[in-house]
Parts: sequence; structure tokens; C-alpha cells
Amino acid sequence: MRIHITSNFFVPGLEEKDSVTMERSRMTLRDFLEDLSKMSPTPIEYVKPGAGALDPDDWEVDINGIPYQHCADGLETALRDGDRIAIKILAMGGG
Repeated sequence: MRIHITSNFFVPGLEEKDSVTMERSRMTLRDFLEDLSKMSPTPIEYVKPGAGALDPDDWEVDINGIPYQHCADGLETALRDGDRIAIKILAMGGG
């Protein structure tokens, strides 16, 4: 399954790539984010273990332009070959 990725940061392990081929033929957004984390030399915890949602202070994730929270199954939304996932890290404010 090929998933296209856009991001506002360099996704560790995917530098200069705009898509990734996953070995699984069926996966959810949660599975994808967990597998993506394992591809990084230093794993990024996109999804905290057992969490029902991403931390909204850390991440915004869209599936084909739709915020994952607006998908009926949230993190358990089934992905399809060719889907576009946008991962955005939220900037911390401060002074």
C-alpha cells in the first residue's frame, strides 16, 4: 500500500520522500502512524499507547484533506492505497 505524505517538518526516516510503501495491505491511521514512527532512527510518538486521539497540542493529521477527527472512525479509519496523509507539528508559542 502506497501512502503519500506531506508535512511541515522533515519526517525522520523519510527525508526527501513524498510517499511510503507499507507492507500491509490493510491498515488504520493508528497503524500507519505507529509504523511510521518505527521507520525513524529516533522514534516519534505520534500516538500515545492506548490513546483514543492524538494530542491536539502536538499534532494535526488530515486524511485526504479531512482532519482525522472528522472521520467517523478517527484513528481507526481504514486507509486505502494512494491516500494522502498530512502530518503537522504544532508550533509552541512563547517569548
